[in-house]
Formats: sequence, structure tokens, C-alpha cells
Amino acid sequence: MFDMTEFTDKLAAICRAEYERWDNGRGRETQGTDQPGISKDYYLFVEEYWKSININNLTGRTVQNGIRPAWSSAFVSFCVRKAGAGTKFKYSQAHCHYIDAAMKASAGANPGYGYQAMKPGAYTPKVGDIICGGREYAKAYDYDQAKLIYQADSFYPSHGDIVVEVTATHAIAIGGNIVHNVDRKRLPLDANRRLLPRKDGTRSYPWIAVLACQL
Repeated sequence: MFDMTEFTDKLAAICRAEYERWDNGRGRETQGTDQPGISKDYYLFVEEYWKSININNLTGRTVQNGIRPAWSSAFVSFCVRKAGAGTKFKYSQAHCHYIDAAMKASAGANPGYGYQAMKPGAYTPKVGDIICGGREYAKAYDYDQAKLIYQADSFYPSHGDIVVEVTATHAIAIGGNIVHNVDRKRLPLDANRRLLPRKDGTRSYPWIAVLACQL
């Protein structure tokens, strides 16, 4: 439905391969072959993602006082780097940093960056894009709120998933640390093929942005 580039084709293939490596979402971040019935060291897959952003001492089993570091941005960084984005992406342990870089690029302030941030209500996702939303206290942030808070605080909790397929009704995206795994989501589109708001029970929340791939 959309023209794909060599980069976006490779990125989608890498994401699908990771999803399959996690047995289509059935693996969990703490599991390894030292446990009965587990045939893969999933916790070491997480270590690979961390190492892609030069953090070398974390695995899927790392925990401190009950807190396990969130690795979803490391997963996105791993996939984008492996696909060959080079210096055109802000590889980071937190999604908000590469989101802000894409917002600056869309405003003309970050030339050459591999992504431009689009407001979800005015853009149809395509393969290779990254769909981003807020988490925790930032769950209700839209584009402008996220941009403002990052300017003030240089951080807000967020999440991003990489689009691997787009149909007339859904964007199919793959991300890390979904349910302690790499998993796939079907994100519904409206009649104009824009993302519908996120649902959490009976409540709806906005997306922050769709990062449009320029590579």
C-alpha cells in the first residue's frame, strides 16, 4: 500500500525476525535455558538490545530493589541501528529523546535526521515509522504537551513501536518490553487511515506522534 525503501524493508524484516526469535511473543525477559522447559536465553536477547546503546551490564534478569529497567527504547534502537540508520537516529535508553530529535527535524532544526515527527491526526502511518505514546504520568500527553515538557524537563515516560505492515484498517507494529517480551500490536485506523486514540479500559488516550521514516 506504501512504497518501501531498502531501509524500511530491512527494518521491518529485522523486527519480524526478533518477534519470531521471541517465539511470536511467547518468550519472557527473565527466561533462559537454565530453567526447565525453556529452550532459549531470552534474558540475553535483552542484553543485546542494551549493548546496542553502549549499556553493557544489563540483561532481562537485572533487577534492583524490585525494579527491572525498561528496555523498549533499547529494542527500537537495536533494530534501527541494525537496519543501517547510522548517525541519523538518536539511539537511547528512553524513547522521549529520539522523539524530541524527530520533533526538531520536523521543525527544520535537525537536518539530516532519519525521522520527522507527525501529529497522528494528520498522518497515515507507513512501514518503518515509529508510533509513540506517553506512559505513567505522561499517558495523556499529546504532541504539543510532550514537546513542551521535554523542553522543560528533558524527559517524560513513553513508548514506541515500529510499524511493519499497514492495512486499510490497522497499523501492525512490533515493540519491546510489551508484556516482558517482544510482541506485535494491531493498532486500529479510522476511515481516513489515521490512528485512533489508544484505549485503556473505558478511557481513551492520545498518541504523542508518529515518527515518519525519511530513510
